[in-house]
Amino acid sequence: MTPSQFIHHKVQLALWACGIGFGVLFFVGLAPLSGFIPPPSPEMSGSDLLAKYAPHINLVKLGIIVGLLGSSLLVPWSVLVAAQIARMEEGRRFPIWSIFSICSGTVNAVAFILPFIFWAGAYYRADRSPELVQLISDMTWLEFLLFFPTFSMQLICLGIAGLTQRQGVQVFPRWFYYLNLWMAVVGSTGILCIFFFSGPFAWNGAIGFYLPVGSFVPFLLITWWQFFRAIKAEKRHYEELSASEPNVLMST
Repeated sequence: MTPSQFIHHKVQLALWACGIGFGVLFFVGLAPLSGFIPPPSPEMSGSDLLAKYAPHINLVKLGIIVGLLGSSLLVPWSVLVAAQIARMEEGRRFPIWSIFSICSGTVNAVAFILPFIFWAGAYYRADRSPELVQLISDMTWLEFLLFFPTFSMQLICLGIAGLTQRQGVQVFPRWFYYLNLWMAVVGSTGILCIFFFSGPFAWNGAIGFYLPVGSFVPFLLITWWQFFRAIKAEKRHYEELSASEPNVLMST
């Protein structure tokens, strides 16, 4: 491999590691530290919420910081997604899907970060008014599940770019593109939570929360593995190209 190709490969592996860091820190911050999973019921009052989280408020704040740091890693991960989508657009006049992907990925990062900032405001003061705590909690959980349209956009970009690829090496298996489109639909079921305070469609319900979030976890594991394989395959492709063409251009 040429020096620039070698560095490009290492950078992509670093971006891929950021994706793993996002998943680990995000869910560690949400569940074992802050205790926000399972979600509180929408019917809980502000006093109930304070009684639930105030006894271990410092652990809640630590979970907020960890989740916030993890969510920020979606930015470098989105760069990797866009880079791999750009490979699918080889030969096209303009890389529309890769640019679309990185824009939606940046918005996703902000959307993942915001809930932790809202929670920080809700539990910053132990003597916060219960009504304000309930208001901020409502804002946080609604935002947490209503932002899925932009999340789905990134998945749709990858799916369509792969299914419409015209030339070049196949980046991912075809079923993975359909899986992204499927997740784009399933992940959006949480938007119905705005109409319900209890039951399966509420933000703590089977369809409102556990279906999209529960589907996201195995999907994330599959995605990590597929991107790792794609990075390694791209490396082998450059090695074979360099071996067959010693004077290959230095740029990637």
